[in-house]
Amino acid sequence: MKQVKANNLANLVYEAAVVKRLKRTGWQILGDNEEGVGEHTFMTCIIAYFLAKEIAGSRPGLVPGINMETVLTMSVFHDFHEARTGDLDKLAKFYMTRDQEKANRDIFSGVDDELLKTLTVYEKRETLEAKIVYEANVIAFLVELKLLIEKGNSHAKEWVDANITRLRIPEAIALAKDLAKTSSQDWWSSIRKTLHEEFAR
Repeated sequence: MKQVKANNLANLVYEAAVVKRLKRTGWQILGDNEEGVGEHTFMTCIIAYFLAKEIAGSRPGLVPGINMETVLTMSVFHDFHEARTGDLDKLAKFYMTRDQEKANRDIFSGVDDELLKTLTVYEKRETLEAKIVYEANVIAFLVELKLLIEKGNSHAKEWVDANITRLRIPEAIALAKDLAKTSSQDWWSSIRKTLHEEFAR
């Protein structure tokens, strides 16, 4: 990354704050959830990191080396263009288009041209890293849907069934299926049991 003017970097940081505040619009159709783009980005990063590790571990010698820096860079910035284009849900895309390539170019040109190239690669979905991040992005969406199912949203299951078909990577499909059958509270079940035993004393 070449040296950039201080005010350019400051402006980019403030634009990142816009991404953090921005809400994802598709939830308005489902009638539930107030997830922000920043929250979605965080989940995508976590899932992409471990999904990449899982793929590398389960297929030694069968896949080219996964560039973890590229995976995480794509994850962090995959929706950054929405600071300028807004979040366009699937229904809106029937009627509207957005030029996210131009948005990325206007945001990052002269600031980080290498990052701009990385995002162009991501949008083509041709490299393994790009595919991992895209499917992590879908799985992050599925996590939110699962939480809504647990809260009793009767329409969220249809969304899960439809969106899980977007996955192609076997390890991503396996993770999505595990998430579907795992309670969001299972991660601390043993601690809860200990606490309940202490409460009963």
